[in-house]
Amino acid sequence: MTALLVALLLVLLLPLFVGKWQVSLLGLAAQGLLMGWLACRWPHGAGDVSWLTIVDLLLVRGVVLPVVLWRVLRARAAMSGRDGLPPNLLTWAGAVMLLLAAFRAAEVLAPTPALLHLQVAVAISGLLLGFLVLATQGGVFAQVVGVVRIGNAVALLQLGSGHADWVLALAHLVLVGGTLVALRHALIVVREVPAATSAGRESPV
Repeated sequence: MTALLVALLLVLLLPLFVGKWQVSLLGLAAQGLLMGWLACRWPHGAGDVSWLTIVDLLLVRGVVLPVVLWRVLRARAAMSGRDGLPPNLLTWAGAVMLLLAAFRAAEVLAPTPALLHLQVAVAISGLLLGFLVLATQGGVFAQVVGVVRIGNAVALLQLGSGHADWVLALAHLVLVGGTLVALRHALIVVREVPAATSAGRESPV
């Protein structure tokens, strides 16, 4: 479990240091798959994990969303290299500072047990890094990635929350529906906004 959470933390950081949209999409897929794996291996007695949670993480977040975005962006080759998070020293320093702040907050919110502490630290890291993407990037694709990152962080924080089965199932049914609606809206924006911009004016960058 600890190894999976550490791997998830590395996946959260890697796209910020590479700055390519392909790596960002692979990162989103890896986040969903790793969280789904965590859900499948969640310790007995550490909280309930419903089958709908696993479907949400593995299928919707780990496969469907990244694959659909990948197809849209490959069809729009002009987006390549323009809409990632450009790697620079300031961004890297900000990411490291947010990471330290997340672990410090986890010490206050969940000092023990060790598994819960690491889960909260990684979830807060994902949340803060998602806001970093939203705050530093104006591109449509980067904004979509930032929103999905935040959604993944919330899903990780809720993993094994220990609610009654029907409450957990209802909550994740709403989350899955909201994710699919957000995905549909994101695809419309990614398809239409760049096309409208390029048709309206010429830009040298």
